[in-house]
Amino acid sequence: CSHSGIPSFVVSRDQKVHVAWGEATDPAAKAPGVPTYVATYDRETGVLGEPALIGYGPPANDCHNSPCITMDSKGYLHVLVGTHGRTFKYARSLKPNDAYGGWTETEDVGKKLSQTYVGLVCDKDDVLHLVFRLWRHDGKYQPHGGYATLAHMTKSPEQPWSQPRVLVAAAFANYSIFYHRLTIDHRGRPVLSYDYWSTYWFYRNDRRQRQRGLLLSDDGGVTWKLATNNDLR
Repeated sequence: CSHSGIPSFVVSRDQKVHVAWGEATDPAAKAPGVPTYVATYDRETGVLGEPALIGYGPPANDCHNSPCITMDSKGYLHVLVGTHGRTFKYARSLKPNDAYGGWTETEDVGKKLSQTYVGLVCDKDDVLHLVFRLWRHDGKYQPHGGYATLAHMTKSPEQPWSQPRVLVAAAFANYSIFYHRLTIDHRGRPVLSYDYWSTYWFYRNDRRQRQRGLLLSDDGGVTWKLATNNDLR
C-alpha cells in the first residue's frame, strides 16, 4: 500500500543495507497476521543474510500491513509491524546496525488502537515520530458515526509511546483516507503531507481538484502548523 504512509522498507549504514518486508502465508496455516521480516545485505561481500522474523501484523494476507524500518543516531534499528484496523507492533534491535543480534519482544504501540498505514521517521534527537490513520468512535468530531483521523505518536529514547494526538479529523463520518507521507526536512523537522479523500461522492464532485496540505513542527512534534513559503526556505 504505497498510497498512504509510504513506509520506508530499507535503511542503510556503512556497508550494511537492512530491508524489512511482509509476506503472504497459506490461508490453511491460519497465521496470526502478516509476518514481518528483516534481512541485511552486505555491500562488501555481496551476501544477503537470512530473514529474521520480527512479528505478525493482523490480519493475515492483507496488503495494508506494510512494515516500516528506521535507524537512530546510535545505529539501533526500529521496526513497526503494520496492521489493518488493529494496533501496530514495535520492536528494536538489541545491537546497533545489526539485524541478527536479537530484537526486543514486539509490543503494541498503544491500547486497542485501530491503526492503518504506518508512517515512521526518526528525528535528530532520536525521537520516533509515527503518523497513521486512526479510527475513532467517540463522537468528538463526528457525532453520527465512526470516523477517520490522521494521528501522531512519539517515542523518546527509553520512554513508552505517547498517546495518539489527532492532527487532522475527517470532514465526514464513515470511510476516509489521507494519502499521507511523513518525512524529515533539511532543517531536521517532521513534515507531514496529506490529501483527504471521503467516500461520499458529492464531496468528491464538489472538490474536483485534489488539495494537498503540508504540516510541519518546529518543536519536535509538540505543535504543528500549516507550512508557508517562508517555512520551506
